[in-house]
Amino acid sequence: MKLDDLNLFRIIVENGTFTAASRKTQIPVATLTRHIQALEDSLNIRLLNRHARKLTLTDAGTKFYNETSPLIHLAIETAENIVDEFKGAAGKIRIGASTNLANNFLEELLFEFLKEHSSISIDLQVCNDNEQMDVMDWDVMFTTGSMKDSSLIARKIFTSKLIMVASPKYLESSKPVKEPIDLHQHRLLKQKNRIRWSIENKDLNQHVVIAGKPSFVSSEMNAIKSACLDNTGIALLPDKFCYESLINKQLIQVLPEWSQNDIESYIVYNHRENQPQKLKLFIDFVIRYTQKRKLD
Repeated sequence: MKLDDLNLFRIIVENGTFTAASRKTQIPVATLTRHIQALEDSLNIRLLNRHARKLTLTDAGTKFYNETSPLIHLAIETAENIVDEFKGAAGKIRIGASTNLANNFLEELLFEFLKEHSSISIDLQVCNDNEQMDVMDWDVMFTTGSMKDSSLIARKIFTSKLIMVASPKYLESSKPVKEPIDLHQHRLLKQKNRIRWSIENKDLNQHVVIAGKPSFVSSEMNAIKSACLDNTGIALLPDKFCYESLINKQLIQVLPEWSQNDIESYIVYNHRENQPQKLKLFIDFVIRYTQKRKLD
């Protein structure tokens, strides 16, 4: 028994004849007849008495119509509502992101997106540990570094270089930093997942590890940046996240010829096919946003 057969049976009954149902559905009478025959064969009962000019329901057909018609209407309405919800540019988008990306990149992006799409809402959840982030919990996820699950679609949105920065006031009041070894005489502000700084000078083909005990440690990049702006010491931060502070001279790059590996940030999701319209709009917006601001 097929849902199409049930629905066509309902339409035929409600229109009174195969001909009228054919005009309603734009399905040939012969095809409608085959569908009803298939339905009756699957039930092993006759539902309709076919006369020259009209149809009448059998007792079984009357009972079958009365009990199945409301269910068919409900199924069709539910299907249409679901299609409207998930194909339309409305509804909620669940977003997962690392704390650092949420605080330093996503806020402005999300606010701009919501201004353009007032019918869409955002549910943002942040997590400090990339390993604990599961894209199955969200519609889309923002993360840094490579993804272990190769079945996911990961689109790079920008690349950051880790550079050393400090406030002008801190540098004026401290010993000069002319080479990496001088860093050991300074207060270093470090992230918990980046206690060892592995910096390199590509022009000289030199590599140095700075493993000194930090003066301040935090898992959140914003806290490191704030401490740096408050003249507390030298930090290793992604250039994208301290760009404005560098432009405004609030921070100065220390040993500009030295930096750490590039960090790639991604927008991650499950499938390209049959995506809800709201998700397509959001992904396209993210790509345009990063390109417009030349983040990559």
